[in-house]
Amino acid sequence: MAAAPWYIRQRDTDLLGKFKFIQNQEDGRLREATNGTVNSRWSLGVSIEPRNDARNRYVNIMPYERNRVHLKTLSGNDYINASYVKVNVPGQSIEPGYYIATQGPTRKTWDQFWQMCYHNCPLDNIVIVMVTPLVEYNREKCYQYWPRGGVDDTVRIASKWESPGGANDMTQFPSDLKIEFVNVHKVKDYYTVTDIKLTPTDPLVGPVKTVHHFYFDLWKDMNKPEEVVPIMELCAHSHSLNSRGNPIIVHCSAGVGRTGTFIALDHLMHDTLDFKNITERSRHSDRATEEYTRDLIEQIVLQLRSQRMKMVQTKDQFLFIYHAAKYLNSLSVNQ
Repeated sequence: MAAAPWYIRQRDTDLLGKFKFIQNQEDGRLREATNGTVNSRWSLGVSIEPRNDARNRYVNIMPYERNRVHLKTLSGNDYINASYVKVNVPGQSIEPGYYIATQGPTRKTWDQFWQMCYHNCPLDNIVIVMVTPLVEYNREKCYQYWPRGGVDDTVRIASKWESPGGANDMTQFPSDLKIEFVNVHKVKDYYTVTDIKLTPTDPLVGPVKTVHHFYFDLWKDMNKPEEVVPIMELCAHSHSLNSRGNPIIVHCSAGVGRTGTFIALDHLMHDTLDFKNITERSRHSDRATEEYTRDLIEQIVLQLRSQRMKMVQTKDQFLFIYHAAKYLNSLSVNQ
């Protein structure tokens, strides 16, 4: 039996020191982002313009300008609080992982969320992973933006015209989008999968696309999941349905803590050498010519934090990734 990677055997005190280092790095980036440094890599760009206030769920969570998602528009504002995220750790990643990390849609932004899903995912079989309940402690964490079935909730229309911030914040999309419920099923009381069809009302805009919407509501804000197995099964199931050419769309409420933790787990599980079974590792032996000596999880989180602020937001979420990695390792060595 192969030994577990050294970094999942570290003491919690050592891991918390690494998390503090990650936090300190980000503090420096955010100071630079907010002090007006010209051409800063960490510029928040248009996200902090007053006209975009209504497009941001929270006043302190913004995408970096350099990798923000641009909405496909015919005219007007192309801003949405969403970030392209690429995870690719040299010496470990078999394939890069591509994601869109975004906030939970609001009552004013759910139309643009669906327009992003359609236009920024080029292929059929789009996957959305939602890792937040709709409401926590009597406060909305995400608007219920998708049709869940039933007599009065089977079809919605995302308008081609949108103005979340009023008359001075107009966006024109290529077409209205019909969002149509197809079916729904619950998986082991862990999460709910809803299949949805997206159809532009103008057929010249593009084909019908299928969306697989995963709703995991067992994860509270600023916390870690209560168990490893449900979240890892969610990773496996959602990953299996996504077209490889599409980014996986992940959101919680702010699109940082739970979102970043899910992305780290998904990439760790599917695209890294240390967590493939022995047969799979041998197929990619040319990718690892020497023993990997860095802390893979730390490297993933550092990459996430460099692309969207506060990804893997709390120390408990950071420690949970190592806990889940031990579970993954036990699976890989027994396959």
